[in-house]
Amino acid sequence: MKGKIFYLAWSIYRDIIFSGLNESVTSKEDQKKTIRFNQFIVLALLVNFFCVVTYFYHGLYISALINITSAYFFLLAFYFNAKRKQEIGRIISIINVNLYLIVICFIEGLRAGDYLLFFPYFLALTFVVSIRRNYKELVIVYAITIYSLILAVIISPQSNDIETISESLYGKLFGGNLAISFLLTMIFSYVILRVNKDNEVAILEEKKFGDSIYNTSLDGVFIIYAQTNIIASCNKRTLELFEVSSQRDIEGTSIENWFEEDHVKQFMSIEKEVNEVAESWQGELSFTTKTGKTFPGYVSVVPFHYKETRYVKVSILDISHVKMTEFELMKAKENAESAVKVKTRFLSNMSHELRTPLNGIIGASNLLLQEERLPAQQTLLDTLKYSSEHMMVLINDILDYSKMEAGKLELAATPVNMKDFIKKVAAQFSGQTNAKGLEFVTDIDDRLDLELMTDETRLNQVLSNLLSNAIKFTHSGTITLAARQIFASSTRATLQFIVRDTGIGIPPQKHKEIFESFTQADINTTRKYGGTGLGLSITKKLVNKFHSELKLQSEEGKGSTFHFTVEFPINENRKMYINEDKTKLLASLDGVRILIAEDNPVNMSVAKRFLQKWGIEVTEAVNGKEAVRQFKKDYFDVLLIDLEMPEMDGATALKEIRKVDADIPIVAFTAAVYDNIYADLMNKGFTDFIHKPFRPEDLHGKIGQQVIAKRKRA
Repeated sequence: MKGKIFYLAWSIYRDIIFSGLNESVTSKEDQKKTIRFNQFIVLALLVNFFCVVTYFYHGLYISALINITSAYFFLLAFYFNAKRKQEIGRIISIINVNLYLIVICFIEGLRAGDYLLFFPYFLALTFVVSIRRNYKELVIVYAITIYSLILAVIISPQSNDIETISESLYGKLFGGNLAISFLLTMIFSYVILRVNKDNEVAILEEKKFGDSIYNTSLDGVFIIYAQTNIIASCNKRTLELFEVSSQRDIEGTSIENWFEEDHVKQFMSIEKEVNEVAESWQGELSFTTKTGKTFPGYVSVVPFHYKETRYVKVSILDISHVKMTEFELMKAKENAESAVKVKTRFLSNMSHELRTPLNGIIGASNLLLQEERLPAQQTLLDTLKYSSEHMMVLINDILDYSKMEAGKLELAATPVNMKDFIKKVAAQFSGQTNAKGLEFVTDIDDRLDLELMTDETRLNQVLSNLLSNAIKFTHSGTITLAARQIFASSTRATLQFIVRDTGIGIPPQKHKEIFESFTQADINTTRKYGGTGLGLSITKKLVNKFHSELKLQSEEGKGSTFHFTVEFPINENRKMYINEDKTKLLASLDGVRILIAEDNPVNMSVAKRFLQKWGIEVTEAVNGKEAVRQFKKDYFDVLLIDLEMPEMDGATALKEIRKVDADIPIVAFTAAVYDNIYADLMNKGFTDFIHKPFRPEDLHGKIGQQVIAKRKRA
C-alpha cells in the first residue's frame, strides 16, 4: 500500500515538473530550464502551504491570506510556463516573490524575521534565470531583489499592530522563518552544487569528446603562438607524421624546425598574410621529420583568438601517397604515349611493307587490263584484281581502326554534289550485284542535287562498307541504296542514308555484338564469308564522327537494314562540276621530264609504264644518292621520290636537291601511312605527295598541277 501511494505521489510530481516540455523544446539547456522553473514553483507552493497552515493555526488570517494570494500568482506563473510562455511566468514569479516579502515584512514587522527569506531567494534566482545565457538579466533581477530587501527593511516596523502577535509568537515566527530560510538555503545550495557538478562532468565530457576528435584526426595539427611561432600544442597524429615519441619533443619548439628548408620562408609569408587579413589559407608545403625524412603535406592555416592571445592552427594532411600515385600515373601516361608512338611507327612500317608489293600487283593488273589479252586470261586477271583490291581494303581497315582508337582521325570538309556522289557509289557496286544475280535499286531524292560540305572519302567508306556487307551476305533478292532529304534550310540539310538487303539477316541478340571489333554474327559466318570483323566497327565509329548513330533493323533470314541521319552544311561558294566524261580521257603530257627515285623494281616498272603512256620522259634512280647525282647533271620538271630507300632516304635526298634548286616541284611517292602525314611532308620540303598504290588519274593530276604551277612561276 505504501509503495502504491509513493508511486502515485512520484507520478504526480513528475507530471508537474515536466509540464511545458514537448517536441518543440529540442535543446537540453531549454529542457533543464523548464524543469528547474517548475521545481522552483513546487517548492514555493510547499512553503506557501506550510505558512498558510501555520498562520491559520496561530490566528494570523491576514498573513494567511497574503500567502494564499502569493500561491495563486505562483500557480499563474506555472500555467504560463506549461503553455510555453516561460518569460511571462518568470516575470510573474519574480514580481510575486519580491512583493510578497515586502508586504509580509510590513504586516508582521521585522521581529517576525520574514526578511530572512530573501537570502534563500537569492540562491533560488539561479533556478529562475540562467547565469550563462542571461547574465545581464540575472544582474537586473538581483538588483530588484536587493532594492526590495532594502525597501522592506526601511518601511517595515519592528512590530506591527495590524495583527495580534504576542512576544512568544514573535519568537516562534522568527524561529520558523529562520528554520525555513536555513532549510531552503541548504536545499538550494545542494542543488546548485549538484548542477555545478553536472556542468563540470558535461564540460569534461565535451573536452574528452573534443580531444578524441583532435587526436583521432587524419590531419596532424600544430597550435602555435602567432607572435613567436612557438608550438603550444599538437595532436597524436602529429607525433606519427614527424616520427617523435612524445609531445615534449614538439611542444615549445619553433614551427620553422619542422618545415623543409625551401618552404620556411614561404610559410612565414603565408602566416603573415593570414594574420593580417584574418583569413585561412590552403595549399601544399613540404615538412621534415625528426629523422630527417621529408614529406609533402596539404596544409590549412587558420588564425584564431583565445583569452586575448592570438594563435594559428596549422593542419597537415600527408599526401605522400597522392604524390606517389601522381608520379605513377605520369609514368604510366609516358609509357602509354611511348607505346602509342611505337604502335604508330609499327603500323607505318607495316603499311609501307604491305603497300609496296601491293602497289606492284595492282599497278601490273591495271596495265594488263588496258592491253590486249587472250579471252582465257580475263578470269585470271579479274581474280588478280579482286584479290589485290580486297587485300587493300583489309589493310585500310586495320589502319583506319588504329587511327580511330587513338582518336587521331579527323574529317575533312569539301564541297560534294550529293546526288552525283550517291550515283558514283552505286556505280562502284553495280558490277558486283550483277555478277551475283542480285537486283540493285537506288532511291535518290531529287532534292539532293546540291553541294554539301562533307568528307567525301569517309562518307564513301561508310556506304561502301555497308554495301559490301549487303552484297556479301545476300544470295538472292535485292540490294537497295537510298538517300533522302529529311529537312533543309538555307544553310544546312539533314539527310538519311539507307542500305537494305534481303540476305541472311542478323538475330536480335547479335545486334549490338556485330558492332564490336573483330566480331561477326557467329563463327560459321567468319569461316564461310571471311573478313576481319572490323568493317561494321569502323563504319559505326565513322558515322559517330559525323555526329550520328548507325542503326540496325534485322531478323534472321529476313535481311537487314542499316540507316543513319547526318546534318551537312550547304556549300555557300558553289562551283560547277567538270564534266566527268572528259576527266576519263587523261590528257597527254608530252615534253614533261620527270626523275623518279624508287628502289623497288616492280613499283618502278609500273610507274614508268603509266608515265610513258602519257608522253612523259622518265629518268630512273634506285636510291636517294643516285637521284641527287642525276638531278645535278640534268633538267627536270617534276621529281617523284620514295621516302624509304637504301644508302640515302627520300628526306635526305630532298635536302640535298633543295640546296641546288629551292623551287623544283618534288612529290613524295610513298606507301607510308601515319598521323599528320601531309603536314609532316610539307614541313620537310615536299611540294605534294601521292600514296602507293596509286590511281592513274591521281598521279596524272598531281603531275599536271605541279608542271602548270612551275611554268606559271617561270
